[in-house]
Amino acid sequence: MLSFFKKPIFSDYRFIFGVYALLTLFASTRIVILLDSNNYKIFYYSLYHLIDGVSLYNEYPAEYGDHYHYAPTFAALFSPIFGLPFRLGLFLWHFLFAGVWVLAIYRMPFTHQQKVFAYWFCLQELFTSLVNSQTNPFIAAIPLFAFISFEKKQPIWAAFFIVLGFNIKIYSLVAAALFLLYPQKPRFLVAMVGWAVVLGLLPIFFTSPAKLWWQYELWVNQLLIKSDHDKWANTSIHRLVHTFISPDVATPVIIGFGVVLFCTVYIHTKRFGQRWFRMLMVASVLIFQVIFNPVSESPTYITAVTGVMIWWFYCPRSLLDKTLLISCLVLTVFSPSDIFPPVLRDRFVLPYVLKALPCVLIWFRIIWQMHIPSSTGASADVHNSELSLGKSY
Repeated sequence: MLSFFKKPIFSDYRFIFGVYALLTLFASTRIVILLDSNNYKIFYYSLYHLIDGVSLYNEYPAEYGDHYHYAPTFAALFSPIFGLPFRLGLFLWHFLFAGVWVLAIYRMPFTHQQKVFAYWFCLQELFTSLVNSQTNPFIAAIPLFAFISFEKKQPIWAAFFIVLGFNIKIYSLVAAALFLLYPQKPRFLVAMVGWAVVLGLLPIFFTSPAKLWWQYELWVNQLLIKSDHDKWANTSIHRLVHTFISPDVATPVIIGFGVVLFCTVYIHTKRFGQRWFRMLMVASVLIFQVIFNPVSESPTYITAVTGVMIWWFYCPRSLLDKTLLISCLVLTVFSPSDIFPPVLRDRFVLPYVLKALPCVLIWFRIIWQMHIPSSTGASADVHNSELSLGKSY
């Protein structure tokens, strides 16, 4: 079976992109024709609520279930799609976000072999997000584009991507942690403020200043309500703690513990100039913003699994690392799919939050690796630079 996948065609970008295009076409067509999408309805009607000057955050049962949780800027950002007929916009929606994620992986400074591995490993997880018409592939791409901008000494563009992500899902702001690894810090911070103003005022093209201010007040209130989410309705470290340790552990305590542990790696200032350290920081950011999010759901894990891929390229590849990667493939990637036994999913994976567990363990492994680096990190940098001098694909 493995030898079958070693055939050259499976390493050909044209074939891989074709598979992604067909998979997206299948998911999008199926949703448009057979299933419809409550998530997209929430996004779609936000533009019309913004234009009409009514609350973006009220319930509108005649249009969709649940609430709109995004910034007012979100409605303005995607107005070119939301302004299209509903079915056409829904069809294109999936191609937009799948395409952005595929492009982000392609632009990353990975070797050809690493990109191929990432595309195949993440394929099912991306599909899980697409069938829910989620924005998560875009959120997974944001830290990658920010990282690429930082590496190219373009802090203004890095700030743009981070603020853009924040206006879609606020935990994208975690990617701002990367700026401490790079020079031009004041320029980045000024750019963050500038982009926050520009993007924050973008909805002014669709509503009045007073109405826009009112919408932002409602948004803040909605975020506070959402943060008080049912502790048993998430797929994250929060539910793992509440299940296996104590249901009385407060959400801020768990997040605070994660933030402190996350920040401990900044003591290694001499390692900021080493590629492997910065790469692991990107992996940490991607996984952190999912596992410590108290409202994470299964479709959000395309972000965490993208981080797992980056970790795998720079980990020691010990038996422990291989076991963690396989557990991620089985429990995180495949458990929501039809190929996973439903009995195991219903009796073990869902009740014990096993989809989250491998990513949580890998995140702790990343923090450990950044504190206690082996020769693997340096070797990976040398190996990648050597491969990058080889054949260009």
